[in-house]
Amino acid sequence: MLRFVYILTGFFFFLSFCSAQTPDSLGRVRYKYDFVVPDNGNFVAAIRAANNRKDKTKRFRIFVKSSMYRVKGEGNPIRIVEKGKERTISSPMTVLTAPNTSICGEGMKNTQIESMPMHEGIDCTSTLFLKGADSTYIQDIELWSNYRDDLNAFTSRAVALNEKNCKGNIFKNLSLMSNQDTYYTNDGGTTYLEDCTIKGTANFIRGGGTIYFQRCNIELRPQGGKSDVICAPATEALRQYGYVFNSCRIVGPAEQEGKYMLGRPWKNTPRAVFLGTVMEVLPDSSGWTEMDGTLPKLFAEYESINPDFQLVPTGGRRKQYRDKNKIMTTVGYSTDLSVQEAEKYDVDHVFPGWQPEQKTMLIDPPVVHIKNRGSIYWEDVPEACLYAVCKNRDVVAFTTEPYYNVPRGTAEGSCYSVRCANFYGGLGERSNEVVYPNR
Repeated sequence: MLRFVYILTGFFFFLSFCSAQTPDSLGRVRYKYDFVVPDNGNFVAAIRAANNRKDKTKRFRIFVKSSMYRVKGEGNPIRIVEKGKERTISSPMTVLTAPNTSICGEGMKNTQIESMPMHEGIDCTSTLFLKGADSTYIQDIELWSNYRDDLNAFTSRAVALNEKNCKGNIFKNLSLMSNQDTYYTNDGGTTYLEDCTIKGTANFIRGGGTIYFQRCNIELRPQGGKSDVICAPATEALRQYGYVFNSCRIVGPAEQEGKYMLGRPWKNTPRAVFLGTVMEVLPDSSGWTEMDGTLPKLFAEYESINPDFQLVPTGGRRKQYRDKNKIMTTVGYSTDLSVQEAEKYDVDHVFPGWQPEQKTMLIDPPVVHIKNRGSIYWEDVPEACLYAVCKNRDVVAFTTEPYYNVPRGTAEGSCYSVRCANFYGGLGERSNEVVYPNR
């Protein structure tokens, strides 16, 4: 069941954390979560604990229990320009600066962190801002920037996730929801997303860096008949790769059929490619549009397909753009990638030597049994970082041992199962369920 927690700006629960490295009964090194939300404090407190820890070379693991958490950010004063006037506001952003941090929830659909910024803009709305936070791992969470608590504020810039100068970030089963500028991508860095969902309206994926979207859902939100633009890349000049959408799916309302654009060039030397993308709603036949006189370095597709798995016609894709002097210029590349060109966009080519797909692998659960006296047990899984014990499918406890003693007074008929955590703290699927007590 989804629980609702309202988090006050000034509340800060401080804990002095020891190392979460824990040997099990066989002497093997395992890891516990360093901070559990809300057990140890609120979400802002968890990020502060990660930032303030002494040894940032070791991974700091945060677990967020199933609920909707409304966060008001850090509250420190920041300066913004609104309607041409400079003013100071209380920051609604939660900022992670420490490297080697994991933020893992119970599930993308039932672990939601929502902010409600009162002033629109890229620099003052991020629900979560990763600033130089290398090797951040996020899994099974939704970040939602709900500008002014208004779902109809479609023309307002409200960032759910902002990255800057982060190398080696990995997101799995992460949902990002807002309107314009939902995801401000990793200027100066590299990020890998797998099985994620990004929802928005205008330019809702925007920024620089090398960003790889693997099997992600790109969701167009309805906005009263106006046409959406998925991305606005600003790829840095020396980068070989910008946005790579591989085996993704574009979904949206019928009102967007034949109207939305795949992207437009924002600044720098924009690059974006769509590979094997299922387009459940089709874009405008031109595919791409203009923006501020910037010329794209590469806007291309390979085997885009419709819901019936037929190739989408791409012969009408835009090849001419106006430059800064409003002179029409024809791009020097093909908007359709060849087989040989498309092969250079697999993960190994884009991120040589990194292999983020290996790091996102989840661990299969064990078979769980129950004893007559209410102890559940299972065969040890050597690859597991720890075990999460679930009661009626909600996480209620953690253990590094292959057993758990059900507390006295537990209601008859309660169902218990187990999930295994990988090294980063991301949970895999639930095991079989056993019913307490065993009769």
